[in-house]
Amino acid sequence: MIILKIPKRIEDRNLREFILNQVKKFRRNQRHKHIGLEGEIAYSRGHVFFIFPDRALELAFALSLYFKCQQHSIPCGLEVAKPVIVDQLLKEIVEAAKVWSRRKLPRRFYHLRNTWL
Repeated sequence: MIILKIPKRIEDRNLREFILNQVKKFRRNQRHKHIGLEGEIAYSRGHVFFIFPDRALELAFALSLYFKCQQHSIPCGLEVAKPVIVDQLLKEIVEAAKVWSRRKLPRRFYHLRNTWL
């Protein structure tokens, strides 16, 4: 199980718009014919949790959100039943995540949908 934890606010910054954009991105990729992300979104008082199964494509999506949080200086946590060390992941998953954090996922990465961790 992959869990990405994003805070709803940081000190005086409200992250509502940022979180809504990421939720829309997730929902859009759930409906996409060739991507078909699986997972759930859970809300708590102070955080939003993106919860995914252990598949490479979901990990790439979670990493893309993680990289986007880093770009915006948002402290978030990513765990795969234990903390993730990005350097130990498959290079293809990390590459897909970096591309996905900036734009739509290219077709050459769709095969990750069938890869389990």
